[in-house]
Amino acid sequence: MEMNEDEKFQLEWIMNHRMEDKDLARQQAEEAEAAARPQNRGPRGKKMRRSPSSWELPVPEDEIDLHGYTSEEAAAAVERRIDDLLIAGLSVLRVIHGGGNPEYGNVKHIIDRKARTEWSNRITLYKVEPDNAGSSIMKLGKPAPKLNSKGKPKAKK
Repeated sequence: MEMNEDEKFQLEWIMNHRMEDKDLARQQAEEAEAAARPQNRGPRGKKMRRSPSSWELPVPEDEIDLHGYTSEEAAAAVERRIDDLLIAGLSVLRVIHGGGNPEYGNVKHIIDRKARTEWSNRITLYKVEPDNAGSSIMKLGKPAPKLNSKGKPKAKK
């Protein structure tokens, strides 16, 4: 196959003008810069706070969906489910409460409040799931005793 004048000119230009791989050069420069940079170890003497998405929540063994319940019905249903799980020997419950609808008495608010007050003697962990504000995880069991500044259990009043 014979080349015309334009093709010959283009081929000659390509052979005489080498191309530089700019992506490769940039990548090598970034790697050299990263190797020369001191490693960031974070603040000393203070633990770095982890983001909610990195919380290690236990895997739910059961779940209850409270959509359509009024706040009173929802609280009663969750309390019954907690009792049933404790009897069955299960310990992790996912509560699907939705984001909080004032028309139904804001089920999320009621469940949050009861988990921190009335049910606190049966719940060791209660957290809203980081990727889904419409559900929470409850870990059932006897909570650890609260400690004083010396690391000993607080005296009961």
